[in-house]
Amino acid sequence: MEELLEIKDLYVEYHTMEGKVKALNGVNLKIAKSESIGLVGETGAGKTTTALSILGLLPKRNSKIVSGNIIFSGKELTDKRNRGFLEKIRGNRIAMVFQNPLSSLNPVFTVGEQVAMVFRRHQKMGKKQAKIEAGKILEMTGILAFRMEDYPHQFSGGMRQRIGIAAALACKPDLLIADEPTTALDVTIQAQVLELMKELQNKSKTTLIMITHNLGIVKELCDRVAVMYAGRIIEEGEVEEVFNHPFHPYTEGLLGSLPDIKKKIERLNPIKGFMSNPMNLPKGCKFASRCPYCMEICIKEDPSDIILNDKHRAACFREDKGKVS
Repeated sequence: MEELLEIKDLYVEYHTMEGKVKALNGVNLKIAKSESIGLVGETGAGKTTTALSILGLLPKRNSKIVSGNIIFSGKELTDKRNRGFLEKIRGNRIAMVFQNPLSSLNPVFTVGEQVAMVFRRHQKMGKKQAKIEAGKILEMTGILAFRMEDYPHQFSGGMRQRIGIAAALACKPDLLIADEPTTALDVTIQAQVLELMKELQNKSKTTLIMITHNLGIVKELCDRVAVMYAGRIIEEGEVEEVFNHPFHPYTEGLLGSLPDIKKKIERLNPIKGFMSNPMNLPKGCKFASRCPYCMEICIKEDPSDIILNDKHRAACFREDKGKVS
């Protein structure tokens, strides 16, 4: 499959009054055209920072890409000389659905104006044609065209999320990044939004990065899954492969903490302990203090990625399971 996006050894820091926060610590990821990948992990793992790095939306005042590369369609996005290219493709070829639609939509413009702006900015349409196209894409996402003159506060959370998706999909982007788009929604609306994204992705062949805490969403919507921990992808592969044969103890813990309707248990099995402080990361494996299989080498060295098979890789010194066939 043709490669659309590659992230190579990406390191990102935030500078705060308390000190330096090491948000990303060597992220490596390749995504092919028309592929869907789920990015999962605890809060603070670096999922949103990865997305903002791709879009060039990291806060300028206190963040810094220390090293690494982000290559989209053969262009290096971290190179300041390509800033014009990034500004041209942002919202056009790369779009993002943000976690909170109320904060990502402008309260002083109608929803129709905001979606139409995308067409006017990137498709160079006139005001009248842009409004017509905005009505079409809103209806496609389940918002009736006559509501184009309404403001964001006049819609429910689920409807606002649909508007955000409409704006993101307006130019049929090559890459859509969805940052926990269903977190604030009730279960019924979640299902509708996910079905909508799946349908639109199938129609337009858009590449999807789904950032979520919900492993059920990943299994339903994605081809591959990447598990993040302490600013690094510690396991990655095809969804069925990783879910059926988790190798890294953290992935095992995530899957083991989910309820199983086939088993009757009194309590779920959570992962013990807390994620390492990103301002003071340990020398070796960042999961070592929480790992039931921790060895001496885990405390001294950070594990490199090992290839388990052509569908699966992980960063772990663990050998008791052998290689997955």
